[in-house]
Amino acid sequence: MNLLRPLCLAFVTSALVASTCGAEVSQLWGTAGEKWSPTSRLPDFSFAGYRRGEEPFRIPSASISVADFGAKGDGSTDNTDAFKQAIQAGAGKLIQIPAGRFVLSDVLEVRTSNLVLRGAGADKTVIIFTKSLETLRPRPVKNDDGTSTTDWSWAGGLIMIGNPSAHREEPAGIFTQVTEPAQRGANQLSLAKPLFKVGDEVSLVLHDTADQGLVKYLYHDQTGNISGLNHWQCRQIFRIRAASGNEVTLDRGLRFDVRPEWRPTLEPFRPAVTDVGIEEIGFEFPATPYAGHFKESGWNPVAIRASAAHCWLKNLVVRNGDNGPFVEGAAFCTVAGVRITADPQRKGKDGHSGHHGITLEGDDCLCTNFSIETEFIHDLTVQSAIGSVFASGRAVNLCMDHHCWASYENLFTDIDAGWGKRLFASGGGSNRGLHTAAGATFWNLRGRASVAWPKGFGPDGINLIGLPISNAPALNPAGRWLEKFAPGQLEPADLHAAMLAKRLAGAEK
Repeated sequence: MNLLRPLCLAFVTSALVASTCGAEVSQLWGTAGEKWSPTSRLPDFSFAGYRRGEEPFRIPSASISVADFGAKGDGSTDNTDAFKQAIQAGAGKLIQIPAGRFVLSDVLEVRTSNLVLRGAGADKTVIIFTKSLETLRPRPVKNDDGTSTTDWSWAGGLIMIGNPSAHREEPAGIFTQVTEPAQRGANQLSLAKPLFKVGDEVSLVLHDTADQGLVKYLYHDQTGNISGLNHWQCRQIFRIRAASGNEVTLDRGLRFDVRPEWRPTLEPFRPAVTDVGIEEIGFEFPATPYAGHFKESGWNPVAIRASAAHCWLKNLVVRNGDNGPFVEGAAFCTVAGVRITADPQRKGKDGHSGHHGITLEGDDCLCTNFSIETEFIHDLTVQSAIGSVFASGRAVNLCMDHHCWASYENLFTDIDAGWGKRLFASGGGSNRGLHTAAGATFWNLRGRASVAWPKGFGPDGINLIGLPISNAPALNPAGRWLEKFAPGQLEPADLHAAMLAKRLAGAEK
């Protein structure tokens, strides 16, 4: 991009729709973030992913192999015991899985930190589970509409990361009240007692009122039916940058206002499991035709549970899954290089081959360089997520499912949407609010079809920048935000990468 090239901006009736000569920039970001501030309607997405994007994955130096415990990748030997023994012995180790086809007949649980399961490549090391989650651990439930199904229809994995018996912040009960209000974008809090020191990781938690004031705030008072969002809580995780008496300075701005009626508390952030990675593995499930919505039995590869943080899934292939990988309430996790595919006979009568493709139901998580080569009912999901990012991926006919439940300030950026006919098609219970709360941002999405402004999808406080939107309604800069650009001309192409680079460059000064 020639930074000296003059901009030729055209504004359309209070809409702030920008058109530039050649490469184009957003009025919310500019060329290198000069138009952005912590109070901007454009949220800060720079903290998403493993260790806040500040360091590479921590790979243990010591290693063992599942072959040391008798595992054989011959496509017929049941290797369940060998894998479980390797995981039991693998805390603080890299566990190698050689090339081969490894049969397993039970769920694998990873409940200790600093453990990496690494195959020889997703096309060389293939894991074949012989039983589904519902067969192994039945969990019959009803969905929000009363349909009988299984909990594994939308959650869980045949490899589970995290300790279900541990609360994600331990020890429980250690917290202090926040005593003064603060506005979104601020980075200082006043506390009832001085519990924390510089470098501590802390979690700010807000608790809703009886009149659902917090949920209404997250939705900018455009909520839809929220009768099913009672006793809501939301959190944001920080490092303490400075501490003096009862005052602390945080390492980033607040995502939301802090108000006394929401009973704000600050507590230690101490996840039970960290630094677990699953790498270079293929998962292969039966190629039987997909039975349809809520008829899944739990052919799901991997789930990172809420008790975990700073974990990753890298270079995985999932073939014929009911679902792809889940991040279930965890924080600062990265899903990178995941490919979701299906055999032709797997597709059901509606053309779908599964339920959820990749799910980030957590805080500040990142999925990047993904490829979804078949249609799921919901390709990418951010139910209840805050500050999570899908970046630099592609899909056959992208569906960005927000699934209600007050998902807030999430980003989809630099994505080839394929046909792009169902960008905003979302599920979720009818009494769980609009599909997304405020701050949802869609940046540089490219599809062959144009779609309309997503009516009924979320409040006006969402950001559409560089999308194939067919209609450009009269916009209010204090409400809806739409900037239309020629395909491929928006710079930076990946907003998350640009925000991270800006933050890290500032930290080095």
